[in-house]
Amino acid sequence: MRFSRHKTTLIRLTAVLLFTIGCEESVEELDYQEKLVVFANLEAGLPLMDTVYVSYTYEINEAHESEGKWVSDADVWITGAGDTLEFLPVEGRPGRYTTSSFELIESGEEYTLNVEHDDESVSASTTVPDSFTVTSVTSDLYECDGEPVFVDTIDLHLEENSLPVILEAMMSGDYSSLAMDTVIYREGPCHTTSFASVPLFLIDWEAEEEPGMMRVISFALEDTTTNAIVDTSFTANAFKGSMWVDEDGNYYRPNPAVVNLSQDVIDFSWLLFNYYGPHLIAMQTTDHAFSDYFFGDPFRQNQWILPDSNVDGGYGLFSSVATRYFVVYIAPDTEP
Repeated sequence: MRFSRHKTTLIRLTAVLLFTIGCEESVEELDYQEKLVVFANLEAGLPLMDTVYVSYTYEINEAHESEGKWVSDADVWITGAGDTLEFLPVEGRPGRYTTSSFELIESGEEYTLNVEHDDESVSASTTVPDSFTVTSVTSDLYECDGEPVFVDTIDLHLEENSLPVILEAMMSGDYSSLAMDTVIYREGPCHTTSFASVPLFLIDWEAEEEPGMMRVISFALEDTTTNAIVDTSFTANAFKGSMWVDEDGNYYRPNPAVVNLSQDVIDFSWLLFNYYGPHLIAMQTTDHAFSDYFFGDPFRQNQWILPDSNVDGGYGLFSSVATRYFVVYIAPDTEP
């Protein structure tokens, strides 16, 4: 079964802006109530290796992540798929909890996170998304200076680059063992001006059940300042944010690049790449708790609007994803 998602980022942005302009500020006064905040995420097919974060809420004038708000003596456990797994505090890292279990997270199963501290308790549940397929596709819908531009497929090498193979290469720092296609990062009015620019390549995905949303993570494996794609133009700063500068005056941007999307064909454009060289791409289908959390105020226009949390009795997010990985090499355009 295939689910169509043709809402573009432009439509969503326009709707949010119109809604924001048409609303009046609320004058309702709310009393601050300190509550527990928990964050954790599960990934289908992998052990429960993600950290569970536990803290108390912050007042608006308090420094974020102040040491006094982290909770390191809570009882934390996750139940699901017939198991109950206890999480223990991480020594030297306040508010962080991990487990030594190697039980794999099962697709389609519901898991519940429980946290108790003093007289307070919170819980949250997530249903792990099923696996999905990804395919590189072509497109002839783009133009440059009035001329059609054909976007060709790339080889994702899904069979050659299993996750253990990728992780081994990352640990060694030798990426020559990974199979990857090379795509050219072209600059100019047609390629690096907006989210509608001609993409480097396109990926189609299909899932049996509709996920909450798609999440794309583009992680540069060689994120040195030497490999940084230096672009300080107005459009680059507007869409990617201003470049950072190190103590030696070298320009660079954050790594990885992360976007949340909802369309069925995802264009991998200049916005997802800030470095030349090999990139690990993670495409994730999320549960609906994840999408509900980020749809509350996706552009963070209003700091007074709380995200739609699935944590009963507190705040935060307990979510889950299914992921497909592939590797691609981003090369500079050497043509004059």
